[in-house]
Amino acid sequence: MSRKWIAANGQEITEEMIDRWCSSYERGEFPEGEHSAGAVVHGRPPLSTEGTATISVKVPIGMKRAVEQKAKSAGMSTSAYARAALADKLLDAG
Repeated sequence: MSRKWIAANGQEITEEMIDRWCSSYERGEFPEGEHSAGAVVHGRPPLSTEGTATISVKVPIGMKRAVEQKAKSAGMSTSAYARAALADKLLDAG
């Protein structure tokens, strides 16, 4: 008996459907009824549409290690963790 899953939109997904999709992708084609939403963008997406700037901040070594450890625990880069912490502080400040 074939396995089935239910997608977030309620559509039933079967193993046969997945096999057909895989075959299409392996041939470099989109499966029937599927299309591209736009051009393929190579590389990491930009952090902001307005551009970015670098802020250098000196912190005690222990604080740097703590930030690195928290970032790693959260599955984030140190930079992403620091950006999130700054954003949270700015949001709290109103």
